[in-house]
Amino acid sequence: VGRVMDRVVFAQSWEPYFARLGLRTFDDFHSYPETVAVNRNRKRDVVKLTLGEGADRHVFFMKRFHDPHLKDILATWRGCNGLTSQAGVEWGNSRHLQEDGIGTYQGVCMGERTRWGLEKASFFLTLELDAVCLLDYVEETWQALDRGHQERIVVAIARFARTLHGLNISLPDLQLWHLYLHTDGSLSVIDLHRMTWPARSQRKKAKDIGRLLWSLLPDYFDADHRQMLLDTYFADLDGTRRQTLVRRIERFEATLNRRHTARRYYKTSQNQSAR
Repeated sequence: VGRVMDRVVFAQSWEPYFARLGLRTFDDFHSYPETVAVNRNRKRDVVKLTLGEGADRHVFFMKRFHDPHLKDILATWRGCNGLTSQAGVEWGNSRHLQEDGIGTYQGVCMGERTRWGLEKASFFLTLELDAVCLLDYVEETWQALDRGHQERIVVAIARFARTLHGLNISLPDLQLWHLYLHTDGSLSVIDLHRMTWPARSQRKKAKDIGRLLWSLLPDYFDADHRQMLLDTYFADLDGTRRQTLVRRIERFEATLNRRHTARRYYKTSQNQSAR
């Protein structure tokens, strides 16, 4: 019942590529059968696709949203100054980060299905990043790294957060498992659904850092690592203002730890698909 409308948007020159593979419509993508499940919950899932052959072979990840709650539709509407889909939010946010020179995944296609203008389903398709998930890297190699190498990664994380906040971008999901490390030492971030901009609120930024610190288990990141992260992030701030913000960050991190530990996101405790 009701008027259903589909929209599929492609980035750059990707439309001919997918057309050669017979992928054109919303259902072609959203219902594509040959996928590998990565993770899922009741309202969304992430799957991995390998398409094409030879030089045309690419690995993609598709986040699919299903029958979003009305509260999510309204939150998206407020955050984007108009109706858009859950996938549309990530599509726009990834493009915004790229325009600002921030590392993130490359969105190649986005689709939305609406009924009377309200989202019923959507998808966001991205190219696989040429990088390693920072959580996987830490779990697999951290103990074997020399102290200097560890500290360079901690500083890179802090500078990444500092750059984002300097551009008035808030990323509530700025956690270790959403950061990816490239071979040149640079970082990219994924999972942009809750990203907001412009975000000038110091409270929002402090909460981002609180979540980041919460994601750094003491099994790998000791007190000196944490202090280095804060010193780098607050490089041009000292005195009372810095102390106030650090206390706010620590209070928020403590609140998160009372609710649940970040340990459940580590493969040593639970499979990666839980992330």
